[in-house]
Amino acid sequence: MHPLLITLIIFLLIFLLLLGPLITYFWAKSIAIWFKGVKRIDNRKDLARYPKLAEIVRTIKAICRHYEVPMPEVGIYPSREINAFATGRPGDSLIAISTGLIKNFTDEEIKGVLAHEISHLIHKDLRFILLVQGICDLVVIVLSSLVFVMAAAPRRDEEESFGSQIVRLIFAVVLYYIVATILRIIALIIVCWVTRKRELKADRKGTEIIGTDRMIATLKKLLSLEKQEESLDDFLPEEKTPEDDLDFEETKKKTNDYEKEPNSISLLKISTGKKRSDWLLELFRTHPPLEERIAILKKLKKQRGNF
Repeated sequence: MHPLLITLIIFLLIFLLLLGPLITYFWAKSIAIWFKGVKRIDNRKDLARYPKLAEIVRTIKAICRHYEVPMPEVGIYPSREINAFATGRPGDSLIAISTGLIKNFTDEEIKGVLAHEISHLIHKDLRFILLVQGICDLVVIVLSSLVFVMAAAPRRDEEESFGSQIVRLIFAVVLYYIVATILRIIALIIVCWVTRKRELKADRKGTEIIGTDRMIATLKKLLSLEKQEESLDDFLPEEKTPEDDLDFEETKKKTNDYEKEPNSISLLKISTGKKRSDWLLELFRTHPPLEERIAILKKLKKQRGNF
């Protein structure tokens, strides 16, 4: 294969790899609204009809004003999962809360969730994580491409038959995919480790916003629901709330399929709702276990001397 062609292919792959994170960053909010069926609730009509939603918007406005963060759009999405997420870039961001969370959480507990999600916006976590992901992808493609070039390069001191060239090229392709797969697994572990650290950082910032005790109480509530015999997707109290009457039009679909969610949503949720016992699988968690997060905040409380 001609060296110039190999170079062009490598640059094309690098461009395509970087294009994904860029699209995710600039269109994260629109992707989330479409994928999760988010209904925006920041108009006066909705706020007048639904007092719980009005309190959510007031809380977000107050926190954003205090920390000088551009006010995000606020939305609610139809799902039985107990969750919320923040996404988007500064000046074009979104905080969305599931109907399951609104039904199961008190106003004070919701404030803990909002403090955590706004912390992601304060720290610009989506941009940071996508940057890490982009760098990891770049390293993967560069290193695996170098391996391919070295394996596919003809030996100058020997004349090879056409059959030998084909065998060498096939070997180079197989070696490329093996190396690329190993490097991608390592890159994924690195990205997941970074997201776990950002989650802990958001928890700590949340304690500054609403207090350590209230943040711990919010995480404990999440943990108690996670430990219910029913799954998070099936657990909902029977009491009706005004928010049950929200019209989501055709967006009432399955929105709690974690496996299909874009990274711009799943990486910045309050919780993944998943429990894994295998230590190897723990390497691929995007969120630390709730027990660990609670223990860290309790330790932080002792260090600060808050009672």
